Amino acid sequence: MRQQSNESFLAKQNNSFSMIENLSDDQLMGMLIVELLESGKSLNRKSICAKLMNCIELAENDDQIKRYQDLMLMVLERELN
Repeated sequence: MRQQSNESFLAKQNNSFSMIENLSDDQLMGMLIVELLESGKSLNRKSICAKLMNCIELAENDDQIKRYQDLMLMVLERELN
């Protein structure tokens, strides 16, 4: 069951890569947060960063990696200041 959910997540991620280019940073972050909430995971800085790290690992090009890294910095910005 867990493998099936991971496979459906990967399929969903692959389909959404082309879509994310059209989203603002706020919309993309909102989409990631909704995915976390729908999965039943706790919503905190650690889970958001883990989600973003997973997205970075699955990214298909440098532009996507840069976009997720920028979101990661946005999440951590308050912590760093």
